[in-house]
Amino acid sequence: MRRTLLIVTLLLACAMIWAGALPAAAQDASEVTLTMWTHDGLYVQFFNARAEEWQDRYPDIDFTFEFEVVPSVFDKVLGNLAAGEEIPDLLGIEQGSFPRFMQGGIIESKFLDLTDLLADDYDLIVEGRHTPYKYQGRVYGVDSSLCAVVYYYQPSIFEERGLSVPTTWDEYLETGAALAEEGIAMSYITDHGGMFMMYLLQRGGAIFDEHGEFVLPEEENRAIAVEVLNLLREGLDSGAIRYVPSAEVWGPAIINAYREGNLVGAIMPDWYSDYILKPQAEDMAEQFRIGRMPVWEDGDGHKTSVWGGTGFAVAKESENAQYAWELLQYTYVTLENQIKRYEEIAYYPTMAAAFHDDRIVGLSDPFYAGQKTGEVFAEIVDDVPIWYQSLFRRTFELQMAAELAVFFDGTVTADEAIDNIVQYMEDEIAFAE
Repeated sequence: MRRTLLIVTLLLACAMIWAGALPAAAQDASEVTLTMWTHDGLYVQFFNARAEEWQDRYPDIDFTFEFEVVPSVFDKVLGNLAAGEEIPDLLGIEQGSFPRFMQGGIIESKFLDLTDLLADDYDLIVEGRHTPYKYQGRVYGVDSSLCAVVYYYQPSIFEERGLSVPTTWDEYLETGAALAEEGIAMSYITDHGGMFMMYLLQRGGAIFDEHGEFVLPEEENRAIAVEVLNLLREGLDSGAIRYVPSAEVWGPAIINAYREGNLVGAIMPDWYSDYILKPQAEDMAEQFRIGRMPVWEDGDGHKTSVWGGTGFAVAKESENAQYAWELLQYTYVTLENQIKRYEEIAYYPTMAAAFHDDRIVGLSDPFYAGQKTGEVFAEIVDDVPIWYQSLFRRTFELQMAAELAVFFDGTVTADEAIDNIVQYMEDEIAFAE
């Protein structure tokens, strides 16, 4: 009987671990230190503010919060794991670095499976913000921002010429060609694999599937990739779109072009506003507006695209994993705090319901001359593209950047560029196997 009971107990324990159940917190803990590492100081600011509120749930525990920005944080965490050293209770994993944690199943063995812990809250978050942190169909991070793409533009450039802000890509190219005659570009492009993916996702294409398999070679995805490159080619040839070297994309060259009036704006994610445009172009307050990303004429594809994100994960082996998850849940998976996150550090909510709140859609932004910018994102939150990670994501982005460079300078055609990247990736994947 005792042996049977032991076996049942072990089976139940295994089932709880498989389902992502939390380790039990220390029953007699009167002092608890929670740690968090990130690459972004704004997350430290926000988590500290929420932790002060959350700790009131445990009046008998003295919490200490050690939340900090750590240089080369992903290298450090992976190094600590390899050396058997401690890692923080909470870790912000930038989506571009997530594949590093997929290697060897690190994310599964060292971080909590949050899928079942999210429970009914799972569907409150748009699916496209879960998938960047999925491994073998399970979620290991809660994202920090919607990262939806819009068009940042200077309305005076259109108004002075009697032009309308384009809403489709055909209109965009037509208007851009007219402006190009005066040496003005509608937006810019660079040789970055992530930027290419941004355009591909809007059109409805995919690079990897839900299993991490390379699906760009499939007929539909390949056709979409070629179509996207040809769109960019037409814009580059007419002058509607300007090529900018990747080293200059985030620096003063772009801002100076805005000031000089020879660049209308940028097609970029929501974070571009508060982390690139506003800090570098304070003197241009009230000169910009936000509009929706142009859509494809045939109605296929999405209203927007997506680029970026940081998902917070919980260390599985931490004795404080229960408290770490509860704090993360309170901070990121409650409607009120999703709204506070936007109010305090300008990251748009990942919950569609937040865009019914007047604190999001009713907020007037002085930089955009009082425009209620949240209304633009409310129109597109229901159509954020879903995309999937892969162990070969970084390999793709690096090689795609190389292909874009020779495509933009006219050395290869769109078909050749896509065939080249497909061949390269297939060889790399075959070699890894």
